[in-house]
Amino acid sequence: MLDETDKTGTQAPPAPPRPDKVKDRKGPGPAKLDSQGRSADFFRSVDSAPQGVSVARPRVIQDTALIAFAFISIILLALPEVMAAQLGLTLPRDFVGFSADRANEVLPVRTFLLSFFLTYAIFAYGGVLTRSKLALLFLFKFALACAVVDGASWASWRFANAVWPIHFQQFLVGMAGLAIFPHTLLNNARLPVDSGVANLRTGKFYEYALVFAVGLIAAVIAIVVAVLFEAEAEYVRSIALLGGMGPGVFLAQQVMTGQLAFLGWIRNMLSRRRKFAPPVSVLIPAHNEAHQIKQTLEAVNRAAERYDGPVRVIVMENCSSDETAALAQAVLSGCANIDSFIVDASDIPGKARALNRGLDLVEEDFVVRIDADTEIGDDAIRVAMRHFANRKVGAVGGLPLPHEGEGLLSKVRAIEVLLRHGFVQVSFGAFGGIFGLPGMFVIYRMAALDEAGGFTEGMNGEDTDITLAMTSLGYRMVSDPKAKFYTETPDTVAFLREQRTRWFRSLYHVTAHNRTVLFRNGSIIGNVVLPFTLLNGARRAMMTPLLIYGLIVFFLFGGVYGHPGFATVVAVVLGMPFVLAFVVLAIWRRLDLLPILPLYMGFRFLRSYYTLGSTLSLIYPDKAEDRAVEAKKPRQKPPFTA
Repeated sequence: MLDETDKTGTQAPPAPPRPDKVKDRKGPGPAKLDSQGRSADFFRSVDSAPQGVSVARPRVIQDTALIAFAFISIILLALPEVMAAQLGLTLPRDFVGFSADRANEVLPVRTFLLSFFLTYAIFAYGGVLTRSKLALLFLFKFALACAVVDGASWASWRFANAVWPIHFQQFLVGMAGLAIFPHTLLNNARLPVDSGVANLRTGKFYEYALVFAVGLIAAVIAIVVAVLFEAEAEYVRSIALLGGMGPGVFLAQQVMTGQLAFLGWIRNMLSRRRKFAPPVSVLIPAHNEAHQIKQTLEAVNRAAERYDGPVRVIVMENCSSDETAALAQAVLSGCANIDSFIVDASDIPGKARALNRGLDLVEEDFVVRIDADTEIGDDAIRVAMRHFANRKVGAVGGLPLPHEGEGLLSKVRAIEVLLRHGFVQVSFGAFGGIFGLPGMFVIYRMAALDEAGGFTEGMNGEDTDITLAMTSLGYRMVSDPKAKFYTETPDTVAFLREQRTRWFRSLYHVTAHNRTVLFRNGSIIGNVVLPFTLLNGARRAMMTPLLIYGLIVFFLFGGVYGHPGFATVVAVVLGMPFVLAFVVLAIWRRLDLLPILPLYMGFRFLRSYYTLGSTLSLIYPDKAEDRAVEAKKPRQKPPFTA
């Protein structure tokens, strides 16, 4: 069904007829609905596991993987002791080839990484031969990293009489392990081929200078604290609020991010100082959203009332089994502040396909993308559109808060959002480091969107992919927390797992689809931000196994490696993230969320659990030539050359 109505009362020119009318759709009968009018699996679609680049795997796979990880860890930790006791052979603990530091005890970092890599290879999705090759790749890269670190330590001791602390050696090996994981996944999993979008964004001196300057200030502050307030810093460390370590890296990192967040906030204020209100189209893809579409459209109507320019709405109903299209038609007919609207019903599955089809109906220079389960704030469009007065701005996003009153999980989500989008994302904006804006609400400049090729189909993360492509073309991305919008929080374990699996898997889909960004043209996103995001993704996938590993070392091998202090154990669970969350909530004046902080710290491990599951949903083909899958960008205008 394709309908366009002019709110002045005259019929707009009819659009070309389409064969996929709602009344002609053939499919299953009405699904059984829950108390909120939703089908049991309303959140599932073809985007839950895009064909060719992912596979839906049962939760028991990652549960079994964690159990296997525990057994492998115990075997590897016990191996040196068994070899010494039974065979009289001396095998270095934690496989450390050389260390001149005899004063400090070895931390079993290498055994953890080795156990994790082996477990992942065993449970990866692929044939036996493919998984064996994956294990050998992990082992080779990891052994090479250990050899380089231990060799450098030996050379420093032998030729410069300088002793590397064993903890420093283990830190370097740990960082190498974080890099090995995404490097191996990106080069061996079946992932989208490079998009072909030109990488025109070169490095800017002021971006690097700003990052270096705030980093230097943060380092000086950390040193001053360590020297002048040694006793106080030691006390804070002892109660597990500095990661179980000294005030160096942990404190410096947070001070650096805080400075950047302040500068990013100032930059947003200056960017939105001018009024700018051209005509806009609001594009809403909708799949089984009859339970929510009314509130979404009414929120758009309220935002249109506060916006000075004309607003047109395009609802792209996509393969729904409920009454989404009919309900949208009825609601929009009563929206007084919307100039005109279109409701288009499609049988072609996939959010990206629905979005691209909707773009063909956009006539304005700016398009507001809103998910059908999202309610935008009354000032969201007005505030976000002001940034486009600067012609270099390609897209603007906001603050994705959860709906109020949806239970404890929505409060946990609120803390997560304020940390990520209300603090870290703003800090990235200070130096032009934003490359991903959540698709629940984002406004695009149509010229930039078309130049980037439209929304990629057949992969996860089409929202991040399009903003990264626009960034590569030289456009600036803006994330302004003043543009608030409210999203649905998963209320079942199945819904939460499906959502987070899509989100976390998209990191590898998007990176593979934009390979030319990495370490090219001196871009700060390609050289710093995206590599950092990949390392952070690896850390998150390892976090739950690390907790299991810490418990094993504490309870089974405390006599071998020395029982870690209570502060160190607590720091694995809390540490500096707890302090940072506390400060951010205070800044946002959300003291009502402080009692939820312990629950949020536990949620971080559930998030890690889903991250691990998302990596296990990647496909590893037997042949190298089968690794690349073309992800279509249907609006791309060839040729694009780097």
